[in-house]
This record gives sequence, structure tokens and C-alpha cells, in this order.
Amino acid sequence: MPGELIPVPIGGSITTNLNASGDTSACEFDDWHTHNQVINGMYKRVFVYDTQPVPSTGGVVSGAPEVSYSYIDCNYSIQVAEEKEKASYCSGLYQTQGLSIFSDSTTGGLGLSGTFTTSAVGYARRKWVVGTDKESLCNKSSNSTLGKLPGEYNPTYDTSANIGSHIAELLMNCEQQCATFNQNLVVY
Repeated sequence: MPGELIPVPIGGSITTNLNASGDTSACEFDDWHTHNQVINGMYKRVFVYDTQPVPSTGGVVSGAPEVSYSYIDCNYSIQVAEEKEKASYCSGLYQTQGLSIFSDSTTGGLGLSGTFTTSAVGYARRKWVVGTDKESLCNKSSNSTLGKLPGEYNPTYDTSANIGSHIAELLMNCEQQCATFNQNLVVY
């Protein structure tokens, strides 16, 4: 009937019959912990020579000294951010950090020099834990010695098959510089 008043539901009862679709019922506006990390750097191979000259026939000392060993002198910078974010998410998220290595090696190793850079930011998100989570920012630059090889440089010992141990050494050094750095996020 025209002009008839229609009763309006009171106090939220208008939404009691709505249904959520999909997984949106798990979403909530809350405090979330986000973790971001990146690494960038450069390196060069350093040769360490034997300080004792080697006598040739007749006891005459001549020629260049022999190489005792070589190592990678690596300069790197890392940034790790732990942040509290007030947002609406449906779940946690984990994204690996891509590490790209650019080297002069023909065998896939570190070679004599090169650079490395983050090709994808490492990211992790989960619900904020009151009492244990803290916001922080760690930004460090450091030098590290990696990948010692005995004698003259031999590319057969510096291949893509054994580069993992050198990268693991770098990642452990990163964790010493920034305690919140998560080496499990890194893939290369």
C-alpha cells in the first residue's frame, strides 16, 4: 500500500543472513608482520703468493713467486625490514628472494670477478605476535672472504656445481650482520 511504513531491522540484524563466498571468511583486518630483505654486492679474486722464493737449479732464486692460494674478496650490502602493518589479509605469504650472479666465469662459478643482485625481494607475511615481534630496520655493508682455492686458480674447481657452498658462506655472513636476515628465503 502506498505510504505504508516498512519496518527496518535494528542493530545489525540486517546482515545476519548474508553468506560469504570463497575463502573470504578467513580474512580479517588485523596487525600483520612483514619481512623484506635484499642483498647486493661485488667481488674479485685475490691471489696470495708464497713469500719464500723457490731456488732454481744451482741455487739461484729467480722468477715470480708461486701462488699459495686464492680467495674471493666480497663486498656486500644487505637490508632487512621487519614491519608491523595494519591491513586486511586472508593468509600469510612467503616469496623467495631471487639472487642473480653475474660472473666472468665460463664454467658457471664465481670466476675472477663479478657482481650479484637481488632479482626478487624476499618477503614473508604472517600475523603479528604480541610480545615477541618488533619493528626493525637493518642496513649493513661489509666485506667477507669466500671460496678459498689452493694454488693457481683452476676453473675446474670453480663451477656451478660447487658455487652453492660459497653462496651459503655469504648468506651466513649476512645473518651475522643482520640477525633478522632469513637465508632460507634466498634462491639463486
